[in-house]
Amino acid sequence: MSSSLLMTRRFAPLFWCQFFSAFSDNFLKNALVFLILFYPDIGGSHAGALVTLAAAVFIAPYFFLSGLGGELADRYDKAIIAQRLKFVEIGVALIAVTGFYFHSVPLLFIALFLFGVIGSLFGPIKYGILPDHLQRSELPAGNALVEGATFIAILLGTIVGGIAAKDGGDPAR
Repeated sequence: MSSSLLMTRRFAPLFWCQFFSAFSDNFLKNALVFLILFYPDIGGSHAGALVTLAAAVFIAPYFFLSGLGGELADRYDKAIIAQRLKFVEIGVALIAVTGFYFHSVPLLFIALFLFGVIGSLFGPIKYGILPDHLQRSELPAGNALVEGATFIAILLGTIVGGIAAKDGGDPAR
């Protein structure tokens, strides 16, 4: 059933949207951490504190805004809210690209925070929308696929973010 769900128009777009969202969140967070740690001109003498701050900046919105994401999922059309959040996420990704291009730690922190905000609002919506698109018998498989893909995306984003920071942090490389 799982593989057949991945081929359906009612599940595959949500699945891949969540996968790439989790990947990009962790790519940004870990690339930023590697840039701060391994490039003294970027992190400076405050590298350790900046790494800790990066984790806090990304996670804090989940504590404060996940409930709001749940309210949005209950009150409004989940598909429209998800679509709007993903359009905003494209703009945030452009901020992150600009931050990487200019090696701007403040811009990267802003992008990281905004990715956390979007993720905290999207999380409840993605699980709330599954019953709207899947049959009751498909829900366990759908939840398992989304959850499993999220962890794989986190792992891949962590690895690829580290590799990208290593290769792209120094303009002379």
